[in-house]
This record gives sequence, structure tokens and C-alpha cells, in this order.
Amino acid sequence: MKIRILVACCLFFPGMIYGQQRPLKTDDAALLPMGRVRMEMGAEFLQRQRYALSGLEGDLTRGAAAVHIGVGEYAEFQISAVFQEVLSISERTEPRVAPVINGDSTRSVGNLTLGTKLKLAGEKDRRPAVAFRFAVELPNANQEHGLANDETAFYADLLFAKSIGRIRVLGDLGFAILGSPVEAGNQTDPLTYGVAVIAPVHRRMNLVAEINGREGPKGRIGNENKSQFRAGIQLWTGAVRWDIGAVAGLKHYDPKSGIVVGATYEFQAFNKTRPVINIINYGNSE
Repeated sequence: MKIRILVACCLFFPGMIYGQQRPLKTDDAALLPMGRVRMEMGAEFLQRQRYALSGLEGDLTRGAAAVHIGVGEYAEFQISAVFQEVLSISERTEPRVAPVINGDSTRSVGNLTLGTKLKLAGEKDRRPAVAFRFAVELPNANQEHGLANDETAFYADLLFAKSIGRIRVLGDLGFAILGSPVEAGNQTDPLTYGVAVIAPVHRRMNLVAEINGREGPKGRIGNENKSQFRAGIQLWTGAVRWDIGAVAGLKHYDPKSGIVVGATYEFQAFNKTRPVINIINYGNSE
């Protein structure tokens, strides 16, 4: 009976067994199985993105990629990077750290983030699935381009997930440790949060929505409070899951609006190997 249910889920809701991501920022508490690899690539087109540190404002185009690997029954490794971002500058205000820019646009390679997600409890009856995720964001982007702050960031979150009928509800609650780009040796530790809903409307289509952000003391230059609302569609065509979503910024230093698009592909890279036991007969040979 359990096998029949699993097969039915694969046929009618492909990909729903494993945690979903794009175009959401809120992660799922479900882990990828051992040897399963998820590859994501996408682009964001964001209007009126502001940078308090450099004093720049404009329309931002960003390309990003991520790889998730199930490395065991209780662990998943994650790596993500912004491989290019371009800001078309429309306004400039007094910067705290002046960028080195010639012209009306600036571009930079973005930051690299390395993370691990650990399973704490599986979903059962009324209990949600629970996982712990921690990640480090490395300062690969150059502050001179006006799009980064040259500081390392650490994130730690508790992830929750619960299926209510066909609807999947996700929760994310944690904190970040962000170094100050204007006050040497100082840091801020804002609360991070996210709530998301995934609702299947067809055997190859999901509707998704979320609110995701961070909240801490006000007046922090370079580490401002942020919050976004996202809503979109996940659509399967063959082995590829496509996504498109709309973005609405809820804080001053979020983009006013935007569009995100992307694609996700999953495959089985390796399987759990069982040790081979050789039985040696030490008895007397005739």
C-alpha cells in the first residue's frame, strides 16, 4: 500500500516528495534523499533597488545558481552563488562608502553561500517536519562596485514544514550575524523569518506564495531590515521544473517590484553503497 501511494505521488505531483525552493526564499524542512542532486538557475529583474552604503538606486538584474545535494539520511549540503548582477543607476544620494563607478551602470560578481541542512524530526500526524540549517555567506563581491558591503555573514534557522491536505506550509525562524561595513568590529544580529505556502492546482503546476525577511535594530548602514512578498507558479515540463514569480518589496531598502524566473533539474547522482562482506573459510581443505 505504501509503495502504491508513493508511486501515485510521483505520477500526479512530480517533485512534491522532495522540498521545493524556487521562486521561494523560504526553505523546506524536507531533505533530499541520499545521492539526490537538485540544480537551480534563475534571474531576477528588480525595480528601484536601493543601497544605503553606496547611495545608489536603480533597476537591478541578477543571475544566480544553486546546487543542493543529499549527503545522508539526516544531512543536505547547499551551495549558491550570484554569478553576475548589473545595476542601471537612476539616482544617487550621499554614500557612506563611495563606490568607484564610471557611467550610469555598475556590475559585480555576487557572494557565495555555503550551507548545511540537518534533519531533526520527520513529519508525523500533527507534528511538522523540523530541520536546522546554518550557512555562511562569503564576501566575494567587491564593495567598490557599490553592490556589496565586503562583510561575511552567518545564518542559522529552524525550518518547519507541514502538509495540510494537498497544501504544503513552510516556516523559517532564525537569526543572522552581520558584520558592520562602517563600524569596525561591530555586528548586528537580526531575526530572520519566512512563511510560505505551496498549493498544487494541476498535476504539473503549483501556486506558491511567501513573506520572507529579516528584522533588527533600525539605522544600520549596509545591513538594513528587509522583507519581501513573493507569489508565483512552478510548472513541470518533462524533467525540468520552471518557475516565474512576482516580487513586492515591503521595506525601504527592498526593490519596489520585480520578476523572477528560473529552472530546476533533479537527478540521482549516486546511491548509498552497502559494504561487501567476504566470508573466508579457514577450515582444512581436503
